Amino acid sequence: MTVAGLPSPDLTSLPDTPRREVVVGRNSKVWNGLAADARIAGLVGVAIGHRELDTFAFSAKDRVWVFSYSRDEHDNSALLKRLENAGVAEVVYVSSSSCRVAARTACYEYPRVKLKAESQALGFNAGKVLTIGLVYADERELPAGDNVATSLAELAAFMLAPTWPDGQGRRKHLFRQVSCPFSGALEQTLYRAYGWAIFSLKRYPCVLRPVDLLLRASRMRWYGYVYLSNRLWISTTS
Repeated sequence: MTVAGLPSPDLTSLPDTPRREVVVGRNSKVWNGLAADARIAGLVGVAIGHRELDTFAFSAKDRVWVFSYSRDEHDNSALLKRLENAGVAEVVYVSSSSCRVAARTACYEYPRVKLKAESQALGFNAGKVLTIGLVYADERELPAGDNVATSLAELAAFMLAPTWPDGQGRRKHLFRQVSCPFSGALEQTLYRAYGWAIFSLKRYPCVLRPVDLLLRASRMRWYGYVYLSNRLWISTTS
């Protein structure tokens, strides 16, 4: 996959910009999808895993893209603190649109942990937050219904030419609404009924966990915080 019409940036000609692009999260699914793009592979000087943080030699000219994620909040915090202490030029924490769910309920681990990490990233001067939706290479990979999503092509294009229009030049929402067809009338009916139930439960949507397991087994992937995140974003932007 390539991003047509976008030249690779010449960082060496810009004295005030980082000289090296570094990825932390070499084994993440999103990064592995991006790395297949020759332009991104050429842009990023090095990609490392979480375990290499302590021994890797960061420099003051590095822009670091953080794709790494741990369920342990302390691991995420230690990673960001390591980058802050290293004095890198810029840290781009790649966050998730699902963080919005954490303002409504704390019962889902992933949005809660990601929100805490992005808040820490914004707590030091070099930190920025890139918020993406469900990542896909092909729209057929997305759940049925209305999704807040980001294509790998869109994410690659941003990495090649990043801009920061939100939050005083420190935030970017990189996603859009992508609607995907249901498998049939039954799935569409279940989708609507689930939506009524999850919003009725207000701060306790995790009561639906047994239902979520059944939906997952049936390959209906729009449940849980994915459903809530999609609806919360779309309801405020449509």
